Amino acid sequence: MARSSRPSKTQSRRRLLRALTVGAIGSLAGCSFFDGQPTPTPSPTPRRSVGRTPAQGQRTRDVPSTLTQQYETVHNVVQLGADHTGTHSVSSVLDAEIDDQTALYFPRGEYRLESGMTAGGFRNVALVGDRALVRPPQGFTGSLFEFGTDADAAGLRFEGIDFDLTAANTGARPIHAAIQDGLLVRDVTVYGRQDVDHDSMRFDVTSASGSGRVEALRLPDGSVTTYPNTGIYVGEKSVGSLTFADCHVVGFPDNGLYASPAPGKVTVEGGVYANNGIASVRVSGGSRINDARIICDSTRSGLENMRGIRLREGTDVVVDGCTVEMRAVTESDAGITMAEWLEGATIRNTVVQTDANDVPGILAKRPNRRLRADRSTNAGITLEDVRVLGRAANESAISIDNRHGCRLDRVCIDQRGSDRDGITLKNATNGVLTETVIDVTGEPLVLDDARAKRRQVRIGSFGRRCHSGD
Repeated sequence: MARSSRPSKTQSRRRLLRALTVGAIGSLAGCSFFDGQPTPTPSPTPRRSVGRTPAQGQRTRDVPSTLTQQYETVHNVVQLGADHTGTHSVSSVLDAEIDDQTALYFPRGEYRLESGMTAGGFRNVALVGDRALVRPPQGFTGSLFEFGTDADAAGLRFEGIDFDLTAANTGARPIHAAIQDGLLVRDVTVYGRQDVDHDSMRFDVTSASGSGRVEALRLPDGSVTTYPNTGIYVGEKSVGSLTFADCHVVGFPDNGLYASPAPGKVTVEGGVYANNGIASVRVSGGSRINDARIICDSTRSGLENMRGIRLREGTDVVVDGCTVEMRAVTESDAGITMAEWLEGATIRNTVVQTDANDVPGILAKRPNRRLRADRSTNAGITLEDVRVLGRAANESAISIDNRHGCRLDRVCIDQRGSDRDGITLKNATNGVLTETVIDVTGEPLVLDDARAKRRQVRIGSFGRRCHSGD
């Protein structure tokens, strides 16, 4: 029953307990939600190493056979005269050799890049290394490799090349790639905290029919908080589909993966995103976040509003199989936040661990005026097989404001902090809660001028089942 004022917590809890006990159907142990497997622990942060012993003898001449099979021209940059001891700049060698159907192979070693390399207007180019290490001079703050920013380009492979930015006041953008189709960046690590005013990586797929993939990109050292730096940026020019697989992004003040400006679809597959300000992962309409681990457990000064996942706008956004851990934060809206511009989203098979006080596990904000006036959308949210666990006090585990037709199916809440409510629905109609468990210290269900049908909802000491999987 809808209500506009909030009675005492004791009265509300007793009334709701009676109603739900009478209406509960079946056995909790039979719910398929509790049959899931625990989320596996991802690989640890890569070992920090910023030196590369140059390859010697035959290894400096070898070229992987896959390159010779896939590209018409393959150059070993050492044989072209590039110094792989880190003593002399290789910029002039690289600039002269980029051409269509060409691969540049970098044997293991250290490569000094005095000036950035810009290439456009090409088709099918590769830069592939055997754990090669690129190092700019101290004080370098520009882009090291730019592809397709000055002329259309298609077909780029960048793999096995790392970057050493550990020198003071050295914060290059390692890669800026705007590729029509066929973008592949794989197995790249950036060492060194970004300590100048410059974002790290940028990727755009500039054709609506194009696609790209960024895999095993590691940014473990983050940025100083003096500047609003972003780890990975996907901009307005990205209209194709772009996938980020098994990436590791830590400690950036202005989003870890910032992909909400992109009109094109962004998919996140796995990976670890930790302790980033604003959001660790931020996407918009049509995008998916699958099997990622999001961690907030640092209170480093300058990290503002440490949200785990932010779904900013559009519709049909999906979060599936993720783990969000809100253990310690400077401040935060929630573990998963749905912004006022968002029309709709589905969160399923996901665990939100919230130990930080005053931080909801999931927050769906009130839609903006345009969405509220649009009768073709109810801005509804769907939660399926979702667990919200932890010791957080105050606020609600799940809070939904002014979104109609929301469906919460097989949701399990176990929040042990003081004065912690379960689910808050505000100014919402036609909500449905089924096969749901709420075990909290505050009010299990707060209906503030809201209505929701309830079936097989359990209140009280069932929360341990959220952890056991029974």
